[in-house]
Amino acid sequence: MKLSRNLRFLITFSVTLLVWGHILWDHFHGGIPTHYLLHDKDMPGIPNWWGGIVLPFFTWLLLYRIQKRVNAPDPKDTLPLVVYRFLAALAAALLIAVLFVTGIDLIDYIMLGILALAFIFPLYKSEYLLGWVLGSAFTFGAILPIGFGSILCLLFFILYSGTRALIKVFGPKRS
Repeated sequence: MKLSRNLRFLITFSVTLLVWGHILWDHFHGGIPTHYLLHDKDMPGIPNWWGGIVLPFFTWLLLYRIQKRVNAPDPKDTLPLVVYRFLAALAAALLIAVLFVTGIDLIDYIMLGILALAFIFPLYKSEYLLGWVLGSAFTFGAILPIGFGSILCLLFFILYSGTRALIKVFGPKRS
């Protein structure tokens, strides 16, 4: 199964409508919220409307990266696998967002679990990042999840690749 350009456009258009619908709702119901780095009002604030500009381009870029990988002549990842990965990241981000809003202190444990999974699964891939950002954007705006998620993806890449390199060097030798 392939990821077509038309499907990429449809998904990006849907994300654009959702993010701008959310921004308009906020505007007419008390104002557009501003999110602060490290949840500290002394740090620079980022209003949610920036997400309306950045998130569609970010979605298009990640979908392009996914399309190149899935539509390759000999793809290692199939479209259903990419969708499952996306949904897993979306579910994790939604869970963290709900826990944050309700004030339940389990987020640290979930993040440690995700960090542990990064040794086993390639959590740095674009579909995971897209799921993370879309799942977090309603609660945290789009800019903070994009930045935090990108840093996490770099860390996940180092952990995943580093683990494989160490296994290759120090693991059992095949004859």
